[in-house]
Amino acid sequence: MYDIDIYNKKINFDNMTYSVDMIRLKTYISYSKYTELEFLLNSVYKKNINKYWVSDKIMCFHYNYNISFEDFSFYFGFMHNNENINYNRDDLEYNFTIEFNPNKARDNKLILHILNTFGNWFLRSVDLAIDIPINILDIIVDISGRRKMQTISYGEDNLYYAFGKGDGRVKIYNKKIESDLNIVGYLTRVEVTKEFDDYPITKIKLFRFNQDFFPNLYLNQYLFSFSDITTKDKTTMALLYAVQSGYPIKDLTRRYREKVINLLEGGSKIKFSLKSATDVILQTIYFYFVRRGSKQVIY
Repeated sequence: MYDIDIYNKKINFDNMTYSVDMIRLKTYISYSKYTELEFLLNSVYKKNINKYWVSDKIMCFHYNYNISFEDFSFYFGFMHNNENINYNRDDLEYNFTIEFNPNKARDNKLILHILNTFGNWFLRSVDLAIDIPINILDIIVDISGRRKMQTISYGEDNLYYAFGKGDGRVKIYNKKIESDLNIVGYLTRVEVTKEFDDYPITKIKLFRFNQDFFPNLYLNQYLFSFSDITTKDKTTMALLYAVQSGYPIKDLTRRYREKVINLLEGGSKIKFSLKSATDVILQTIYFYFVRRGSKQVIY
C-alpha cells in the first residue's frame, strides 16, 4: 500500500487501508456552556468562522457554525429546534453535535478543546473509508437487493458510484483524482456510512462494525479460456463479458446474476476485514478521548 500522509489513524490489511473519514458526535450542554464556547470562537478563532447562521426549522439546530482552517473545515450545531427551550434555566442541557473528518482535522486544538471540555459523548455516525490500490474501472459493483445506484462519469476512470441512503449508504470513487494525490498507480476509495441511535462513548469498547455493511465488489479479472467457451453456458459467459465491459450486474435476471456472481466469487471478490474496520474506528475514538484533561469516561 502507498505510504501517503492522508490518514490520522489507519490500519493496513490485505493490501487495503482502513480509516475514518467522517465522524459525528453528540452531547448535551447548558446554554451558559455554549456561550463560553462562543466567546472563545469570537475572541481567539474569529478569523476561522467561515459561516454562522440561526435556523428555526424544526429538523435543524438553532445555532450553527462552520469553522474553517487552512486545509479543512468542520461543523457544529447547538440547541435542536425540537427541544423544549428555556433560557432562564441554566440547569437544562441541549443537544450539541459536532461533525469533522479525523483524517484532516487530526489533533486540531479547537476540536480537542471541545471534546475535552464536555463529557458524556455519543457516537451518531461514522464514515469508514477503505482505500484499494486498483483502478476503479477494474471493480464490478453488485447492488443486488438495493433500489438504485447513482453513477457519475467525468471521463475515463474518474467515476463516482453511490447507493443506499442513510445508514449503510456506500460511495465509491477515484481517490487519487479526488484528492489530487501525487502517487504512482491507482487508488479507489470505498466509503461506508454507519449511523447510530446515540451509541455511548463510555461503552465504545463493546463496539463492533457490522459485516452486512460491506458492499459486494469484485475484481474484473476473470480470464476466459477455451474450456469456458466450449463447455460452459455460453449465455452466462456472454453476460459475464458484458458485465466486465460495464453492463450493470443488477440488470441481469436473478438466475443469470447468480451464475455470473458464482464465476466471480472464487478469487475475484474483494474481501473486507471486519476486524480492521472495527479496530480503526476504536483507535479513532481513543485518539480523541483517551487523553489528559478529557472529561469523557470509557469503561
